[in-house]
Amino acid sequence: MRRRLFALFLLLVLLIGYFAYLNSLPPAVRAYKLARISGDEKLIAAYHDKGFWQFATYNPKTQKLKVYALYSDEPILPWGKDVKTVKTPLNYSPLALDLKLLEKAPKETPALFFAGKWYTPEDPPEFPTLDEITKEYKDKSVRQITVYTAKKELWVRSIRVFNEGSVGPLWELIVPSLRENTSEAFIWEVEKPVNESVSFWEVHYPGQVILRGYWWAVYMGTFKVRERTMGEAFSNITGSPQFVKGSFLQVTLHSGVNSTTIDVAALAVSRYWAGISMEKGVDPGYVVFKYFKMPKND
Repeated sequence: MRRRLFALFLLLVLLIGYFAYLNSLPPAVRAYKLARISGDEKLIAAYHDKGFWQFATYNPKTQKLKVYALYSDEPILPWGKDVKTVKTPLNYSPLALDLKLLEKAPKETPALFFAGKWYTPEDPPEFPTLDEITKEYKDKSVRQITVYTAKKELWVRSIRVFNEGSVGPLWELIVPSLRENTSEAFIWEVEKPVNESVSFWEVHYPGQVILRGYWWAVYMGTFKVRERTMGEAFSNITGSPQFVKGSFLQVTLHSGVNSTTIDVAALAVSRYWAGISMEKGVDPGYVVFKYFKMPKND
């Protein structure tokens, strides 16, 4: 009996010591430890808002992206965690972050840690512009151009829109803009043809970061990037408040084989709640959709 009581007492002392240790750590460091991230995974982004933490990691051995979410502002207990995982053809290793910089997390929220720097709404990340992307790919043949923008949270893997398809990235990490108006804060995904079944993918992030990789072709047709076409397509979307005021926006330009038009499809999630990026599905009533065609002008 005495041995059992002593064992319980010792366990209690260890737990108190452990919680005291966690409580002594900076909030970002404490949250990272409680996420229980494997040593094989490299931290590539972190996000903090009131009552919510996220950490994005990349494992170069398995080529998997993960996003961990903790639903507490100052977590102590090792539960209340969600994880989303997807395999990616992109090598995120160059974006690996120094864990020591977690200690410099700003008090202001929401905050993003990406590409070696902490960002806040007062100092948001600078995203590639429409003009920059248009100039880079002008007159080149592409299979698709898709842009993603999120006001808050780290997004990975698409979310089902119940019985209506899905919204969100295939296998990229989407970092938030930390802006109210997201019309000029796009992450750009460009699919270029290699052969009938394989494409070369380029994803443009803030800070002039470009990740590249080969993956199966999603679209078979091609179109040439033109200034007028790009300008008209995006002004048609960004000019609509219901698309740029939501929590997430996705716009895709693509063309069918032998088609004389470019198909433009936009999906926007109109609602927001903490942890929306970790959901498996959302109600179609929360999603705004727009579709139209434009001449190729090839």
